[in-house]
Amino acid sequence: MDTLLQDLRYALRALRRSPGFTVVTVLTLALGIGANTAIFSVVNAVLLRPLPYGAPDRLVMVWERKSGGPTDRNVVSPANYLDWKDRSSSFEGLAAFTWSGTTLLGDIPERVQGRKVTPDFFSVLAVAPALGRTFTDEEARKGQGRVLILSDGLWRRRFGADPTLVGQSIAVAGGTATVLGIMPRSFQPLPWGQEEYWEPLTLGADDHLRRGRYAQVIGRLKPGVTLAAAEAEMAGIAGALAQEYVEFNTGWGANLVPLSEQVSGSSRLALLVVLGAVSLVLLIACANVANLMLGRAASRRRELAVRSALGAPRWRLTRQWFTEGVLLACAGGALGVLLAVWGVDLLVAAGPTGIPRLAELSVDGRVLAVSVLVSLLAGVLFSLPGLWGGVARPSATGLREGARTTAGTGARRFRGALVIGQVALALVLLFGAGLLVRSLQRLTAVDTGFDPRNLLTAQLDLPLASYPDDARQDAFFRRLLERLRATPGIEAAGLVTYVPFMGAGAATGFTVVGRPRPSAGEEPVADIRVVDPGYFDAMKIPLRLGRGPTAADGAGAPPVVVINETMARQLWPGSDPIGQRVQVSWWNEQALPEVIGVVGDVRRTSLDEDLRPMIYYPMGQSPTGGGMMLVARTRGDATASTTAAIRQALRELDPVLPISDVATMYNRLAATMTDRRYPMILLGLFAGVALALAAIGLYGVLAFAVGERTRELGVRMALGARPVDIVGMVLRGGLSLTLAGLGLGAVTAAIVSRVLGHLLYQVPATDPATFGAVSTLLVIVAGVACLVPARRAARTDPIVVLRAE
Repeated sequence: MDTLLQDLRYALRALRRSPGFTVVTVLTLALGIGANTAIFSVVNAVLLRPLPYGAPDRLVMVWERKSGGPTDRNVVSPANYLDWKDRSSSFEGLAAFTWSGTTLLGDIPERVQGRKVTPDFFSVLAVAPALGRTFTDEEARKGQGRVLILSDGLWRRRFGADPTLVGQSIAVAGGTATVLGIMPRSFQPLPWGQEEYWEPLTLGADDHLRRGRYAQVIGRLKPGVTLAAAEAEMAGIAGALAQEYVEFNTGWGANLVPLSEQVSGSSRLALLVVLGAVSLVLLIACANVANLMLGRAASRRRELAVRSALGAPRWRLTRQWFTEGVLLACAGGALGVLLAVWGVDLLVAAGPTGIPRLAELSVDGRVLAVSVLVSLLAGVLFSLPGLWGGVARPSATGLREGARTTAGTGARRFRGALVIGQVALALVLLFGAGLLVRSLQRLTAVDTGFDPRNLLTAQLDLPLASYPDDARQDAFFRRLLERLRATPGIEAAGLVTYVPFMGAGAATGFTVVGRPRPSAGEEPVADIRVVDPGYFDAMKIPLRLGRGPTAADGAGAPPVVVINETMARQLWPGSDPIGQRVQVSWWNEQALPEVIGVVGDVRRTSLDEDLRPMIYYPMGQSPTGGGMMLVARTRGDATASTTAAIRQALRELDPVLPISDVATMYNRLAATMTDRRYPMILLGLFAGVALALAAIGLYGVLAFAVGERTRELGVRMALGARPVDIVGMVLRGGLSLTLAGLGLGAVTAAIVSRVLGHLLYQVPATDPATFGAVSTLLVIVAGVACLVPARRAARTDPIVVLRAE
C-alpha cells in the first residue's frame, strides 16, 4: 500500500510538471467518456432498467396476427380475448384494455386521455394504488355508476393532491364519476399514449359475438412457463377458434411479445447504433491519448534509464506507468460524468417523443459503475503502447542520448497504426451518418398525398350524454365548421375520424358486389375514414375521378363512398370504378354503398409504409361516436390565432367542450421520423467529433515525426532539398496513413453499415455516393491536418541544425 501511495504521489508530481499534456489528455478522455456515459444512461433507462411493475419479465402483450397481413401486432377481438382467458393455462391473468377519453369540468374544462380496463388489469401488472382501491367485477358491469382511478400526475395537477378526493365524485362531461383510487407516482402508463385515468371496461354477453377487433391484451405468465410454451398453447387455441368461427377467425393467430420489447419498440436499434457509435468515439480518443503517451514515454527515456540504473525493477516502472495512465483516466472520467449529467438534461429536453421512458433518464448507480469501469479500462488501454515505447525496457542508451528523444522503428509504426485505426473508425462513423442523412432526404421527398403546409389539427370529442345520437353530433359539427370557415385567417376546414400520421385508425374487410365472395380469411382489407364534405379541400387531396361527398349525402340519401387510387387500381385495374358497389364489414353490412369518387393516395401512419386501400364514408352516413379530428388550413403560419379561434367557436357553441391534441401537420409528420432523425443527429455529432480527433491524431503523429527528424530535414535542405520537397515528403507520409485508414475503414463500414437495417430508406447499406462524399471530406480534413507540420518542416533552418550538431 505504501509503494502504491508513493506511485500516486509521484504520478501527481509528474503530471503537474506537464500541465499541457495533462489538460489535453484529461479533456480528450472527458469528451469520450462523457459521451459514452450520457448515451449509456439513455440505453439504461430505455432498454435495461426493469419496467415499474411486479416481475416485469413475465409480462407479455398478446396480439392477433393475420397471415400475410401488414402487421403481426393487430388489435384483438373482445370475443377472442374472452375465449383466450377461458381456455389458456399459461397465464396467471389476461387483462384487456382500450382507449378512453373524458372531459373534466370546472373553471377550465380539460380533455384527458384514459383507458378502459378489465378489473384484473392492475393485478396482472402487480401494482396497487397509493390511495384507495382498484375496480371490482360488479363495477365493470353495465348500468353501474361511473368510477375512475386517477394517475398521480392528474391528481396533483387538477386536484391539488387532495387525499380526501378518494371516494368523492368529480364533475365530468355528461354527469359525475366517483374516484376510487390514486396510482403511485412510480406507476408508468403502458406504451402508445399518456393516459391519466382508468375506468372499467364492460364486457358482457354481446361481446362474445365476433364483430370487430379493437382491444389490447396484456398477460402475466405463470412462474416457470416459458414464452415458447405460452406461444405454442395460444397457437393451438387460435387454431381451434379459426375452426369454430370460420368467417371471422380464418387466417388469424396469436402473437406474444414481451412487454419490455414492446415498450422499447423501434428505438432499440437506434439506441444500440448510437451506443456503438459513441464507443467508437471513445476508442478514437484512447488512440489519441495512446499517441500522446508514446511521445511522453520517448521524452522520459533518460529519466526511466536513470531509475533503472539506480535499481528500479521493470515491474515497478511498469506499475508506475499504469498508475499515471489510470490516474489520467479517472480524472477524465470524473470530468466526463459531470459533462454527462449536463448532457442527460440536454437529451431529455431535446429528445423526441418517440423514445420511450426518456423522462426516466438519469445518471444512476449502474451508469456510474459503468463509467468507472470504462475509465479504468481506458486507462489500461491507452497506457499499453507506452510499454513498447521503452517504459518496460529502459536501456543504457537512454543515459547517453541526453535530452534528445527519438522513437524506434517499432514505436513509429505503432503510432502510424493508431492513426490508421482512427481514420478507419472515423470513416465508419461518417459513412453511417451519411447514410442516415441520405435516407432522411429520400424519406422527406416522399409525397404525403396532401399539402401539410399551414395545416392545424385538433381532437374534438362530444360527450354522448349531451349528444346521444348521430343527428345531434352532425348538427354540432356542421355549425362549428360554418363558424370556422367564416373566420378570417382560416382558408378551409374539415373533419375526419383519423388524420394522417395520427395512427393506424380503423380498418375492416370488404367485397365487391357482383363478384364471387372470397374464401374466409381471404377478403381484401381497407382502412375506413369518416369525413365531412370539406375535408378533401382542406387537406388539398386531389380528386381523380367522379365527385366527393356533399351536404346532400346525408342519413336519408343513398349510401355512397369515396375510395383512394390504390383501391381503384387493385380492384378495378384499367376500368372505371365509379358506380360500383361494395359490401363493407362496417356498421351496416347491408348498406352496399356506391363508389362516387376516387381521390389521391394519402400516407396513413408513416412515409415509408406501403399504400393500402382506403374507403371514405360521408359523415352523415356513418356513426362517429362523437369523436372527430378537425383540420384547419390557415393563411400563412397562424397556429396560435387559429387555435384561439377554434376555442372561441367552441365556447360559443358549448362552453364546457374543450379541444385536445392540438398539433400542426408538420409536427405529426416529424414525429413519425424520430426513429431516424434522432440517431442521425447523434451519429452526425459523434462523427464530427471523431473526424476532429482523427485529424488531431494525424497532426500529432506528423508533428512528433517532424520534431524527431529535425536533423535529417536540416541535412536534406543543406544538400539542396527545396522547401516544397520537404512539404511533399511530409504530406505523402500523412496521406499514406490516411489512405490506409480509408481502405481499412471501407471494409469495416461495408460490414457495420448493415446493422442500420430499417433505419435506411431507399439507400443501400453500401451506397457508393455516400462513401465517395465522406471519403473526400476525410481526405480534405487530413490534408489540412498534415499541412501544418509540413509547413513547419519546410521552415527548418539547416544552418541552425548543423551548428547544433
